[in-house]
Amino acid sequence: MSHSDDVPAERVGWMQKFIWWWQATALRLLWLLVGWLPPEQVTAAGWRLMAWFGPRTNKHRHVLANLKMLCPERSDAEIEGLGRAVWGNIGAVFTEFALLDLLTDPARNRDRIELINNTGEPDFFERPRPCVFVSAHFANWELIGYAGNRVSGKMDVIYNPQPNPWLEKLVQRRRRFLGCGYVDKTNGARKLLGLLKAGRAVGLMIDVRVDGGQLVPFCGVDASTTTLPAWLSLRTGCDILPIQIERLPGTRFRITFHPALRAIAGADENRDQAILRVSRDLNEQVGSWIAARPQDWLCTKRRWPKELMRARGVYSDRAESAP
Repeated sequence: MSHSDDVPAERVGWMQKFIWWWQATALRLLWLLVGWLPPEQVTAAGWRLMAWFGPRTNKHRHVLANLKMLCPERSDAEIEGLGRAVWGNIGAVFTEFALLDLLTDPARNRDRIELINNTGEPDFFERPRPCVFVSAHFANWELIGYAGNRVSGKMDVIYNPQPNPWLEKLVQRRRRFLGCGYVDKTNGARKLLGLLKAGRAVGLMIDVRVDGGQLVPFCGVDASTTTLPAWLSLRTGCDILPIQIERLPGTRFRITFHPALRAIAGADENRDQAILRVSRDLNEQVGSWIAARPQDWLCTKRRWPKELMRARGVYSDRAESAP
């Protein structure tokens, strides 16, 4: 999330500050309460809470619209069920923040996080190097930073800071267990380019809408998409490594590193064409993960162009008025 009004915290009114304080306090209390539970109950508590609450929020219309675009063959009842599951997964991620110290401690997490080398490079885990990790807001997407950092040894993830400064501080305090750094998305391209040149790996989520971005097919439908991973690869020569995370039963996760891509202009294409080709390949791969398990995808914001979603009849009049 980003600060919707870009107003400095010190200039915000007392009512907004109270709301911010209440949000951070409620989340801190939730983490304290579930922290006493076994991991499976922590996940289940968050899932049940948000599966009930989420469908009652205004954001639910975006979830349903995105799911209808993704799964046009599903009935309304099936879409509604997937929507509840989307919120359930979001709730599980929220409460699993209380488990990050456990999940990222190899001495205690036992088999809760399984790292899979599907790159075709037998020594991939033993050969750290600067690269561009890409993934999606899928399953527990927070663990991508941990996995990438385990492989690269030094990694920074680009992200959108919380508008609530108290909430931002609370979340970042828990994220320290992931071991990676976090880079504000403001002037993100320049920052990530500098980090790669300094020998650090970087991570991006590429499943979100980028207003004004290049239209690239996503799950078979043109969507405004970031081309930053391909641009970074072209500028630095670094590989792009897709990371897939899957939620397994019992607060367990499988994280798979897929074969590397690199943006190199072919004999019959220019730099822009190479960037577009690699961006298409990345969208196709990430989209296939989401299409296989749409209930694990964070889709609370509109993903495809509004006009296209309206033409397909997935937006109601009420939904069309939202961003």
